Amino acid sequence: MTDENLRQLAQKAGVSPLWRDQAGSERAVSVESLREILAALGLPAATGGEIRDSFALLEKGGRNGAPLITAGIGEPFRLPGACDAGKIAVTLEGGEEILVAPLQSLPDALLLPAFDQPGYHVAHLPSGDFTIATAPQRCTTFADLKGGSGFGLAAQIYSLRSRGDGGIGNFGGIAALGRAAAGLGADVLAISPVHALFGADPSRFSPYSPSTRLFYNPLHADPACVLPATTIAQAIENAALAPEMARLSALPQVDWLAATPARLHFLQCLFEIFRDSAENGEFVEFRRNAPLFLRDHALFEILHQKFWREQKIWRWRDWPAELRDPASAEVAAFAQKHAEKVDFQIFLQWLTGKSFGAAQKICREAGMKVGLIADLAIGTDPDGSHSWSRPADILSGLTIGAPPDYYAAEGQNWGLAALSPRGLQTGGFAPFIETLRASLRHSGGLRIDHVMGMSRLWLIPEGRSALEGAYVALPQEDLFRLIALESWRHKAIVIGEDLGTTPWGYRDFLGREGVYGMRVLRFERHDNGYTPPREWSRDAVALTTTHDMIATSGWWKGADLDDPAARDGERGILWDAFRASGLVHGDRPARWDSWPAVDAAIGYIAQTPCALKIVAIEDVLASDVQPNVPGTTEGKPNWRHRLDGEAGRLLDDERARQRLRPFTSST
Repeated sequence: MTDENLRQLAQKAGVSPLWRDQAGSERAVSVESLREILAALGLPAATGGEIRDSFALLEKGGRNGAPLITAGIGEPFRLPGACDAGKIAVTLEGGEEILVAPLQSLPDALLLPAFDQPGYHVAHLPSGDFTIATAPQRCTTFADLKGGSGFGLAAQIYSLRSRGDGGIGNFGGIAALGRAAAGLGADVLAISPVHALFGADPSRFSPYSPSTRLFYNPLHADPACVLPATTIAQAIENAALAPEMARLSALPQVDWLAATPARLHFLQCLFEIFRDSAENGEFVEFRRNAPLFLRDHALFEILHQKFWREQKIWRWRDWPAELRDPASAEVAAFAQKHAEKVDFQIFLQWLTGKSFGAAQKICREAGMKVGLIADLAIGTDPDGSHSWSRPADILSGLTIGAPPDYYAAEGQNWGLAALSPRGLQTGGFAPFIETLRASLRHSGGLRIDHVMGMSRLWLIPEGRSALEGAYVALPQEDLFRLIALESWRHKAIVIGEDLGTTPWGYRDFLGREGVYGMRVLRFERHDNGYTPPREWSRDAVALTTTHDMIATSGWWKGADLDDPAARDGERGILWDAFRASGLVHGDRPARWDSWPAVDAAIGYIAQTPCALKIVAIEDVLASDVQPNVPGTTEGKPNWRHRLDGEAGRLLDDERARQRLRPFTSST
């Protein structure tokens, strides 16, 4: 065995043995890291024999026997492993039955003619059915839905106050803000992720570190969207929570450690009333048809609660061996013994999904062309529900991060697990498709966090530093075809978070795929200042700020700096850009006078040709807060800030309306 053989295997497996740092210098991945990454991919490489066996495994290819392949509309495609059996019967997604004659018989596949309509089409072969996921040329765009360009708002769901929310924002607040924004002509409301977290551990409240992306966080459910007011009032009375909910609602920040158990106790009381009511027929049907992976998620929540609260065992890998396998007889017996708790967890998902759908309906009926834009985290917690219930989907022993850059000299380790690229291909991409559908089921659009993760991921072996990771290729063509197909099926737009260092040409690639990149004002810089609005890309979304940045008012004031005066030069450069664009006149305001800068920032993105302009609600209100400070877990109020005033009344403020006038004056 030689190191060169190892590097060749890595290259063939999609693991890059080299990478370039922020200075442009080429750096080599260590042989130890390569071995560990390859082993996690199911390609052992510790000895010469293992390397030869792994090469042979790759030579066989991963598509033979896979239940699904992707294809592009209008493009002939290879059906792997199929024998030449004359014409092939195909059932199109709409139900139509057709016969397809192969164009050519290849040694290991048939070349079939292109389909002229998108969809999941099923070929019926002697060896079994085979799905061809046929994608349109690109995702659905805003122009497809409305034409021209539009604007909208972005909000952290937990930050929005609504009556009876108990200190954690819910879909009732989203619906109220969406209705108000639609009244001003907005077409979108982008929201923070609503993936399921860990009900037993309220300290794990980052929305970007989910237990699973297939289900929702029930803390954001709004019973008032679904259930009678009398049922809700009775549950609050039974829970004896009215004073505590009022106290939590009045706090300036979310108290997750107190508000989470209070909310779950209230929802438990609500379930106990609702399950025996005459209005529970829809839920009973939902429970009857609950898929296996929903029941597994419910069981994980119950087991996790048991071991965390009783024994302080957080990782499911430390549970008794017989309970680490969801298909074991012991888990089945546990489920039977705790059937009522399973029903409660299923009720939580039903209620949250209904709340999500109700909020989207309100936004659309109020006039929004898109409505809610959901946010898809790039990965899941390696000790979460998805990794327990379906471990073959998840790469074990590797976490997602980023190589060093000018902002993080040692790189970043986000502690998230990725879907297995080889597992995706051999398994027919089922977990990826399910993940997309979970986010698009009740929304009009999707923001994909770290969209480059659809092409490659920086993966770090467990226990090693971020510097010891490597780029691992994902099946890019397949994933973007599936994104386009689900976008088309749901009539939903797609935004890709493409901030930071991107491969050359990647933003152009996203544009061809119909995925809107993100252009954030403070990042649109060149050597001589800021990029003029007219030069911003049409195939992008323009933003004043993001959840990982301090709001514009706080930036202008230097509220995030020990020495606010240190930003005087930067303030001057930005003000010069505003002046050059005709948005302001005269001298730069003092740093404590932030409102003119906020107004100008919103006006600046309004001048761009970008397809969508999205303003964070914090900028609409000229707030100084920063929802999240990356790289910090303590000492900062991450994911906790609450906005002043009820969500439905935030845009009543005349000053807020004036800030949105660059968009609303033409509506």
